[in-house]
Amino acid sequence: MVRRTAFCPTCGEEPLRPRDLKVDDLAARIFAALSNVDGKLLRSFRALLATPGALTVHYVSGQRRPYLGPLQLFLIANALFFAVQSWTHLAIFSSPLASHLHNQDWQEVARAMTEARLRWRHETYAAFAPAFDRAAVLNAKALIILMALAFALFLPALHPRARRALGAHVIFALHLYAFILLLLCLSMLLAEADRLAGGGGLEAGSVDMALSVFNLLACAVYLYAATGRFYGSRGAARIAKVAVLTVAIGAIALAYRFAIFAITLYTS
Repeated sequence: MVRRTAFCPTCGEEPLRPRDLKVDDLAARIFAALSNVDGKLLRSFRALLATPGALTVHYVSGQRRPYLGPLQLFLIANALFFAVQSWTHLAIFSSPLASHLHNQDWQEVARAMTEARLRWRHETYAAFAPAFDRAAVLNAKALIILMALAFALFLPALHPRARRALGAHVIFALHLYAFILLLLCLSMLLAEADRLAGGGGLEAGSVDMALSVFNLLACAVYLYAATGRFYGSRGAARIAKVAVLTVAIGAIALAYRFAIFAITLYTS
């Protein structure tokens, strides 16, 4: 018995009907598609910010349809971070060459590396610096996921009893770093507000220090909630693990900035 359906037996698609090409029907379909994406996006960000660790629990347990995937969410947060950075003209991870040579903790090493590189290229600092600064922005944007992957390596060592697969730790790290990127957006906006109010913005040591402490404390609070929800951490051990992970976030950020300097120096 041959059964007729509205779908093509070869590709499985439903053929277009005349009314499907009308403007009002196309508009309805576009609105429905955008509403679905917007709904997932808002739901994902709400869960990310309001219930730390919940998105990771949902993803690992199989409840994935209502939310954006961890990589999607991370990439959206990354795009937002660099949009805010561009608007405020601040450089969090893509410091210009001059900053590496004169303002960073590794300035002496950076000067020696840069001098050797310029001698090898037979190029002047004035000619090289603009190309370096442009490339640093692109490298920092493209490689920022490396911080999340580096952080993920700490998680199984600190939570061996959780017996989570490495992929689950990576998911946790991606969600955490999506939060961190949003947190840095807020910090940049606060620094810009200080500058517009007549302050020094991030160039002022007091503002830079205050925002650095604020960011680390916010990460510690977030980690405390997230590790409790996802790993089941409790008691004094939970506090100790959060302290280690918070220090790791700061150390990874510094290492990433130096890595961007080295990568950009030798690839520009």
